[in-house]
Amino acid sequence: MNQLLFGDGQADRLAKLMDVSQLRARVHAANIANQNTPGYKTKAVAFEDSFREALTSGASLDEVEPEIYEPLTSAAQPDGNDVSVDRQVMEQAQNNTLYNTYLALATGKKKLLTIAMSTAPGG
Repeated sequence: MNQLLFGDGQADRLAKLMDVSQLRARVHAANIANQNTPGYKTKAVAFEDSFREALTSGASLDEVEPEIYEPLTSAAQPDGNDVSVDRQVMEQAQNNTLYNTYLALATGKKKLLTIAMSTAPGG
């Protein structure tokens, strides 16, 4: 998405991070929607460690994909469901903050490029 606008490595990283944030939002929404489903196990998205490793090793970011997994961090209820709504709401708020930060960075970069490509006043 942003790659088409900017065509550089920073834009590729921002686009990837925004895509993962959107996936994470869908996973949190599914967890909350299934809070009363017997046997449902909380899902989470793993990405940052692999992303950081790719950045430091110089590997292609195209090869780094988010992974949905079951973290097993909450105690299961008698019906086997382990969704903690409080935890999901908190993590969703953190994810929203990150997404908004990525969006602000992308918007700022687009504005800078638009200014740089525009004709100078009086020129």
